[in-house]
Amino acid sequence: MDAAVLITQETQLLNEWAAGRDGFIPDGVVNAERYLTSEIRLLYLLKEVNGGSDWDLRDFLRSGGRKQTWENIARWTLGIHDFRHDLPWERLHEISEEQRKDILQSICAVNVKKTAGSHTANGKMVSDAALRDSGFLKRQIDLYAPDIVICCGTEKNYWHDVMKIAPTWEMTTRGIWYFREPNGRIVISYAHPEARVKDCLLYYGLVDAVREIMRS
Repeated sequence: MDAAVLITQETQLLNEWAAGRDGFIPDGVVNAERYLTSEIRLLYLLKEVNGGSDWDLRDFLRSGGRKQTWENIARWTLGIHDFRHDLPWERLHEISEEQRKDILQSICAVNVKKTAGSHTANGKMVSDAALRDSGFLKRQIDLYAPDIVICCGTEKNYWHDVMKIAPTWEMTTRGIWYFREPNGRIVISYAHPEARVKDCLLYYGLVDAVREIMRS
């Protein structure tokens, strides 16, 4: 698939999904060309956006996003794309806005619930959205054909609800849950990027897990 085809199909899907719904906030691939040419196609699965209406998450990320959430995701992306090397924290602890804009070009970001919530997501509302929109969500995720899906604070059962499969979860040696789909796609259950944990611990916890999974 080339970038133009991906953008066309994404637009058609999101327009169909948004029809007759108030407050629908589109999301998905930030830069189709960069995403498709990445050695590892990364999709971040989140719960919902925090506030607002009539805006597009993709446009927001093209401008660098909100530092509090997207700086860690930029770090994670940098580390996963270079997972064969152990990057020192000195190189990562400060990510400029320009770096964040550039790194985020290569990702795909999908929210389970396509309407805004508040600072703390309502778990039942997100679960209800996963069940109600499972058909759309599955089509959206499959459209991007990601190599790795990082579930950012999203519950394990969302994958069952959305993809209609009962995965066999495995654990890395350091306790990170993941599974491989028959098509080779890796799904990792991880923390939200704003989790109250030091950024360095969030970074190395995820990148170490990816390194172990990719080498197994």
